[in-house]
Amino acid sequence: MNSAFGRININRNPINQSLFNKSIEKLAVFGNVKKETVLGDNYGFGQIIFPPFKESLIKSQNLVLVSDSSIYNKKELATELDLTENQINNDIVILKAFEKWGKLCVNYLLGDFAFAIWNSDTEKLFCARDHLGVKPFNYYSDENSFVFSSDIPGILAQNDLGFTIDEQHIADSISIIKSENFRTTYNEIKKLPPAHYLTLKNGEVEIKQYWELKTKESIAKNNEDIIEEFKFILIEAVKCRIQNEDNIGTELSGGIDSSSLTAIASQFAQIKTFSHVMPDYLLGKIHPFADERDFINLLTDHCKISERNFITSEKKSLIEAISQNVNDFKGITQQGFGVFSNHLYESAKKENVSVLLSGFGGDEVVTSKSLGYLTALAANKQWKEIKDDLKNQRLNKFQYLKSFLKYYLKSQIPFIAKLYVWIRFKKPWWYGKLKNLALNNDFSERLNIKDRFYSKYEKHGNLSLQERNIERIIHPHVSQRLEYCSLIARKYGVEYRYPLLDIRLIEYYLAMPTRLKARNGIGRYAIRKAIDGIVPKKIQWRNDKSGATIPTVFMRMINDKSQILEIINRSKSNDLIKKYIDLNKYEKWFEQLCKRSDETQRNINPGAFYNYLKLILFIEKNTKFFK
Repeated sequence: MNSAFGRININRNPINQSLFNKSIEKLAVFGNVKKETVLGDNYGFGQIIFPPFKESLIKSQNLVLVSDSSIYNKKELATELDLTENQINNDIVILKAFEKWGKLCVNYLLGDFAFAIWNSDTEKLFCARDHLGVKPFNYYSDENSFVFSSDIPGILAQNDLGFTIDEQHIADSISIIKSENFRTTYNEIKKLPPAHYLTLKNGEVEIKQYWELKTKESIAKNNEDIIEEFKFILIEAVKCRIQNEDNIGTELSGGIDSSSLTAIASQFAQIKTFSHVMPDYLLGKIHPFADERDFINLLTDHCKISERNFITSEKKSLIEAISQNVNDFKGITQQGFGVFSNHLYESAKKENVSVLLSGFGGDEVVTSKSLGYLTALAANKQWKEIKDDLKNQRLNKFQYLKSFLKYYLKSQIPFIAKLYVWIRFKKPWWYGKLKNLALNNDFSERLNIKDRFYSKYEKHGNLSLQERNIERIIHPHVSQRLEYCSLIARKYGVEYRYPLLDIRLIEYYLAMPTRLKARNGIGRYAIRKAIDGIVPKKIQWRNDKSGATIPTVFMRMINDKSQILEIINRSKSNDLIKKYIDLNKYEKWFEQLCKRSDETQRNINPGAFYNYLKLILFIEKNTKFFK
């Protein structure tokens, strides 16, 4: 795991070494790192290398490579690139692939990567980011300079450049919209989108997409062979991410995704598990969180894993975590994942874990519930399969006829189905979410937040099951969470890896027949069949996961109640904050949030509430950017 930085002065002004070093220091967020740099007349590149120090900045004749990459098909590529065994590391493989295939090298790389290659002879820069955006890559470009960095503070440290706030990013952050995957808190700083590469030549920046996830033709094999092939790819997706690694951990929640990865990984390495759980005295008292320890213990006992860590972080300060997040990112993150995992990362660091497997991303494609599978069957007029499925769900006659009629109307007379939904529900569910937000009216109207909000939530036509999966996996919330967690965890020397986001696994799953994705009212059917014998039956077929990612965040908020109220009250005298937030409404929102229950759950938007806190704390410390 590395962090990378680079600056090229297009106007050919010499690099200010003191300014360059400031950025390198900003990226050295872990205590024990190595810093390596290359400086030319008008360019400079740096790589911050985290333990266990497997990579080094690479300079080969006229090429310089800086990278934050984990390549999982190194051995296969080594054969094509004529590399010896001691040359098979991530960065050498990338450089040799670039030397052989040029910009097409990205088509051969399987893994998580963000890298830049500078050719000092041609003065051309080539940068690329992995398929789904696991590794972050930010850049600044104007007529005089091009600057890139793993982390935005590395760019902000170049204080000879000018930066202003992107108000659209603010509007999105406080209206639960995920901004486009190029947008950041600053107008002048952009993200390189996932599955894109960037070239810089003669001051001109060109960005192109090199990979796109598309619908697949259904695999024409028998079900048993398909499940076996899916299982093989699933195991390989885990195995390739832990090979030659020591100190491996997994985030284990007790659900199917994390249990599958943990069980498979335990077959190839000694691992440690880390689980967010509720403390005993809060069990059953906070909606909607249930205790998962029985499932966690069942899985770890089954796999003979002795090193299990239970994280109960209810006594950790929520305000401190949010404030730290604002300070670290020097901006507003639009999600809370990673922000409130600080206690887990501290535990992983204490246990010397350097690689942490996560089941995130499974819900989007590979282990999606496939709730629309009967609609997909109806679209193909597979009426017999629908009838058999509904019968196997043990519905009574009325339920059976009602369900069959619903799918028939949706596929054959869609107008009637839409009319029924309109009559029953009147307004879409997301109307209530927008209404509950605490937006300043003038700001909301100026940025046209209402129309943007509705356009983001409106359904775009009748999407197939595959198209829904694709829409979910390429949604900006996925790459956001990946890059946020990557940057937060690396402060603790921890690198995230996501086997269920393996593109081979995703593409194979998309091509699987609908009947293998869900059956008889049971979602996640393919992975349930694939993990038969790998995890206990009770976990394999469970259908009651609580969905609690970090169940103690609510308690942390309650413990910080007086501090939050103090922040809200002092903000009422800050004109800049009031420009964006209706603080009276925000205060009432907080009161509702503190009374969280099943009845109030739907539109309270705790994640959005925390984003407002981030904005308040960010404005208080960074007024210089608001011009």
